[in-house]
Amino acid sequence: MSFQFGRFRLGLRTIKTVIAIFIILLFTHIFHRGQSAAMIAGISAIIAVRDSYTATLQASKARFIGSALGGTLAVIYFFIYSSLHYNFAAQMILIPLFVLVNIVIMDGFNLHPGLVGANATLLIIALTIPETDYTNYALNRVLDTFFGVIVATVMNSVFIHDAPIKKRKIKRTFIRRKINNRK
Repeated sequence: MSFQFGRFRLGLRTIKTVIAIFIILLFTHIFHRGQSAAMIAGISAIIAVRDSYTATLQASKARFIGSALGGTLAVIYFFIYSSLHYNFAAQMILIPLFVLVNIVIMDGFNLHPGLVGANATLLIIALTIPETDYTNYALNRVLDTFFGVIVATVMNSVFIHDAPIKKRKIKRTFIRRKINNRK
């Protein structure tokens, strides 16, 4: 399903993404999670919404694992960086090194759809982490990512043709037609 306006198109994926962002903004407001939570969850949903349910599940899995890995690496980075007294030279070496490690691990587990999100999580946490509450901050950013991924998955299960329930219904209809055509 899509609407064409000259060279511009409004497709189902765009509509699902907009609804996901609406839901995320609503829930982060209701539960007083703040703008950062809305931003992280929103980015996660945008990355995870795909044109098929299966692709969304794969992207969501990779995004969540990447977020957890990026968050973990950011906390490790922060421990090292703070033990080096917040030295800029250390930051110049450590952050690219942790991005490298992140990419190698994600690639090694064939989680390519989560690579951008994994490094975005790493950089967001590493460069904006409060010096007093780094572990809680990192955990909250990972949970925000998980929320965005869940909303994206729900959007695709409601609006897409290959979602599990609809797929079975289509298969039954196909089988019935074949049986009726043989008679």
